Amino acid sequence: MFNHYITLFRRKFPSLHYGYVVVATSFLVMTLAYGTQNSFGVFFKPMSAEFGWSRADTSGPFSLGILVSGILSIVAGRLSDRFGAWKVVAVGAIISGAGYLLMADIHSLWQFYLYYGVLVAIGISTIYVPIVAMIARWFTKRRGQMAGIGIAGLASGMAVIPHLVSQVLQSLGWRAALMIIGGSITVAIVLLTLLLRKDAQPAFINSHNNSEKPGTNALTTGLTFRQAAKSRQFWMIVVAWIFYGFFYQSAVVHIVPYATDLGLSAVTAATVLSTIGIIGTFGRVAIGFIGDKLGNSRTVAISYTLMGLGLLGLAFWHTTGMLYIFAVIFGFLYGIGVLLIPLVTEYFGFKALGIISGVLVFSNNLGGAGGPPFTGAIFDSTGSYFSAFLICGILGLAAGFIIFLLKPLAKN
Repeated sequence: MFNHYITLFRRKFPSLHYGYVVVATSFLVMTLAYGTQNSFGVFFKPMSAEFGWSRADTSGPFSLGILVSGILSIVAGRLSDRFGAWKVVAVGAIISGAGYLLMADIHSLWQFYLYYGVLVAIGISTIYVPIVAMIARWFTKRRGQMAGIGIAGLASGMAVIPHLVSQVLQSLGWRAALMIIGGSITVAIVLLTLLLRKDAQPAFINSHNNSEKPGTNALTTGLTFRQAAKSRQFWMIVVAWIFYGFFYQSAVVHIVPYATDLGLSAVTAATVLSTIGIIGTFGRVAIGFIGDKLGNSRTVAISYTLMGLGLLGLAFWHTTGMLYIFAVIFGFLYGIGVLLIPLVTEYFGFKALGIISGVLVFSNNLGGAGGPPFTGAIFDSTGSYFSAFLICGILGLAAGFIIFLLKPLAKN
């Protein structure tokens, strides 16, 4: 039945590359999935207040989820190669939807860890790698540009979903908000995955992509994973990506509680996340073009440094104006992850692209798992985010300096 509609689509729009439909659908799926995940901060204070949990305790399930999704994203990539991205994403949406529905009825912290830190994380792990890999199959010459557009859904989700969730939460309470998320997001993503079915790919690739075939040698040259892991450059990038995950996730989880500490209402505080998302939607697309002009490593180094300076600004200037300045800087630059694969290919080639990229994604998630509870623990002990933001800012500067020091591998 679905292939029938694809055939009709091709007849009606014979000159339109179906890969654009894949990119647009990927954008929407990422908007819904990651926008919901990034709404965690909206639930932070209501749940913490109702159960009497500390901010470190409340941050824990988010960190566990980051770690679980990072590990399983490698597995999700392999499963999508075998069964098709759309099936993996659809199953993941159902699992994460069940996690949100179960969260609506939690009464203890261990349930929060299980439902959000495990079930929702399993669902999220099926999104990024399978979808980016699918976009890569549809495009060769403009692979980075198209991937950037699809990945921009992460930022647009942050712009839209937390604000909507906050409105529902204020009207109906956090449990009802989770029920609505669990049902509506799951149904929407499952329906969208029908447009990502792999069956339609070959005919359109053959008729639209003949001029974009890369050289065979380019895709098989480079270092093996073992060779890359023996290089200083590999571990420098790993450390920088750990630092990035640490300060990025700390900011995403704690920016709404920090904003309410400054006196903003919960709904207004959610607009800070929305600002980051709105700016980030354009930033994720623009950052790829900037990387092409300035070079991938230089663009990453500058971005880390500016984000570090923004976090230092939060530490020293506790004003609403500084909060929104940070949101603009952070929003534009936090999509620097779109340069991960170009950076890997620049230093290590294509031969072990998948496993090297997977390790770096896991490194990022490893740092992200540690950041929020560390930041929450500092707040619990000091009553302030000053020390936490100061450390995060320093890590941002350190990550930028590490990438700045990267040198090309010596050719034998």
